[in-house]
Amino acid sequence: MLGLVFFDLSPVLSKNVPAELDGEELRISGILDNATLYEGKMVVIEGTIERECPSGCWFILNDDTGSIYVDILPSNFVIPQKRGEDAKVYGEVTIKDGDPMLIGKIVEIGGEIYK
Repeated sequence: MLGLVFFDLSPVLSKNVPAELDGEELRISGILDNATLYEGKMVVIEGTIERECPSGCWFILNDDTGSIYVDILPSNFVIPQKRGEDAKVYGEVTIKDGDPMLIGKIVEIGGEIYK
């Protein structure tokens, strides 16, 4: 049996920034250097999208202190192609295969909110 999965590419537009994105921002290097300290914690990071999955389900975010993989597929949303644009992400730090990464819950790009 073959099932089709569709993702809504339209952002959830809001005039107000979700409270989660107003939290204190961490530098990516802080997460990379102290992954076990942040594992399982919700954080806010900001940077530039370096690379992105063609279908928009993950991206690499860089803030000039480091780069981190952000997976948004587990949160059941995707983003349109936004490579080179600044993004702010609220998500959970996790460690996969020894490397820290983020499970993105909310992404803000150019005033558009994706969740």
